[in-house]
Amino acid sequence: MHLIDTGGPGGAETVFAQLAARIGKGRLRPLTVVPREHWLSGYLRTLGLEPYIIDARGSLNVPYLRSLLRLARQHEIKLIHTHLLGSAVYGALLGMLTRTPVIAVFHGPTDLRAPGKLAAFKRWLIKRGCSAIVAVSTSTRDALLSFGLAPQSITLIQNGVDTEVYSPGRDDELRRELGLTDDDVLIAAVGNIRTPKAYDVLLDTAARVLERAPNAFFAVIGEGSESQLAPLLEQCRRLGIEARFRFLGFKKSTAALFRNFDIFVSSSRSEGLSLSFLEAMATGRPIVATRSGGPQEVILDGVNGLLVPTEDAPALADALLRVVQDRQLRERLGLAARERVVEAFSLQATIAKYQALYDRLIPS
Repeated sequence: MHLIDTGGPGGAETVFAQLAARIGKGRLRPLTVVPREHWLSGYLRTLGLEPYIIDARGSLNVPYLRSLLRLARQHEIKLIHTHLLGSAVYGALLGMLTRTPVIAVFHGPTDLRAPGKLAAFKRWLIKRGCSAIVAVSTSTRDALLSFGLAPQSITLIQNGVDTEVYSPGRDDELRRELGLTDDDVLIAAVGNIRTPKAYDVLLDTAARVLERAPNAFFAVIGEGSESQLAPLLEQCRRLGIEARFRFLGFKKSTAALFRNFDIFVSSSRSEGLSLSFLEAMATGRPIVATRSGGPQEVILDGVNGLLVPTEDAPALADALLRVVQDRQLRERLGLAARERVVEAFSLQATIAKYQALYDRLIPS
């Protein structure tokens, strides 16, 4: 049983679907449970998996737990694989009730730094009910340690990307949509609009960059509510950069999308091992990012990308200007970024590590 309490789109949801579809393909029968009809349910169907839709809203949703229990018994579930804190709690309860092993995957430090109500109870459940706890980055592992979990209980399995699908090349569809010319430098951020992404910092950064490089163009690709987007749009208007900064909403993450970018940027305050980072690097895009956790595990500053402090718009602007104004630097960083992902962050290696966990936990 693969369990998550969000519907996407997002990196955790993408990893959820990829693992459900690929681990033990042909030998294991995956059953996926998602909280609502949204992006993730549709993506699962494209992978040949018909999800169960069960509403997970509420801090302790007893009907949700009963539905999971009924499914687990009906389908004789042998392993429960959860993603994110909320699902880890329900998965741990379900595992204890059914005496089934549970793998809990954590995709970033944010949830663990603000675990909400009943934090001590959640911690106890995860300790007691989870057979394996996976962190996708060392920053996530550090957050799990701060949350109170023992070091020996945590396994590090970093996310991976299909480097055959995500490969270097050029595409102009998005650039044409934005009315860009060959002389324009498209700087793109990919990630849903949330406070940890620090798009307010990116807007301040963009204003500084555009003063010295008017050929730069900024695009943010990601889903966000009206309440989250409104203050950012107001900030954009106040800075006077509406003509060169666009919030594009959700777009399907494909190699073609990344091939439109000249530079991939992240202004995050806190970040796990972002799948969009790896996808951008696999397509040979140079990365400029903040030292927000996950980026330091992927990027060697000055070799395959540039790193700057968090919450520092001047430093982020200076780093972006270096790359905007130096085409050779862009090409060198992009080539090194591709090499780094192929060497250390392939999806095949990630799947193999999860398969080893499955082999250890599923009764023979």
